[in-house]
Amino acid sequence: MDGAVIGRSQILDAVGTLAVRGETVLVYGPLGIGKTAILGELARRAEQAGRPCAICPRTERLSDVTEALVRCYATGTGTLTQRQRRSCVRVAIERKPGILLLDHLLDVGNAVKGYLRSLRGTGLGVVIAVDVEQPRDHARIRARALAYRELELPPLHGRYLRRLLDREIESQTLPHPISESERDALIDVARGRPGWIVRLAAAASQARCWRGNRLLIDLLATDVSMAVAHHYGARLNERWSRR
Repeated sequence: MDGAVIGRSQILDAVGTLAVRGETVLVYGPLGIGKTAILGELARRAEQAGRPCAICPRTERLSDVTEALVRCYATGTGTLTQRQRRSCVRVAIERKPGILLLDHLLDVGNAVKGYLRSLRGTGLGVVIAVDVEQPRDHARIRARALAYRELELPPLHGRYLRRLLDREIESQTLPHPISESERDALIDVARGRPGWIVRLAAAASQARCWRGNRLLIDLLATDVSMAVAHHYGARLNERWSRR
């Protein structure tokens, strides 16, 4: 199991069980909370079980979903239209239902919504990961009625963050050792978000983040916060530019 899903066993089991039963589940939370890692582990489990698993790393349009399913089921050719390819995929799904993992879902339109609804009853399980930074983000995606079941990823417990931080630090070449008090400070900055731990540990490898042998926690926190804010802002701009 990937280090980024440490402490998520119950959530993984719950979402995996629903997906195998052919249900659609919406997994949401802020950037860095571990949604992509959850999908990655579900994909690994599906591969081990010999179950078809289609992965869409960035879900904006119906064509993104179509291509993910075509790759998974190895069906359709370039001479077919998108609609014909979806028809071929449906036949393949009904023969051997699998799992569809949709990551980084944007504010998709009625085409994606309608297609996902049309696949209900085929046995295909669908797990949708959505970035939700504010309540209005959740309200917006809930209004799309993409799934009957929702699961908010909670902050990861500190002891699991510590384990993940230790693993990440060991994988980096750092200018100086990180003290216990500095590790505690990094965990406080992460606020239960494993993705932040990964970013913080990577940033700690930069000489500019040190003064002597002291890690500049505030600088690290600012750098990571700005990177996350930039990512979130870029996604908002994408959503509005598509309107």
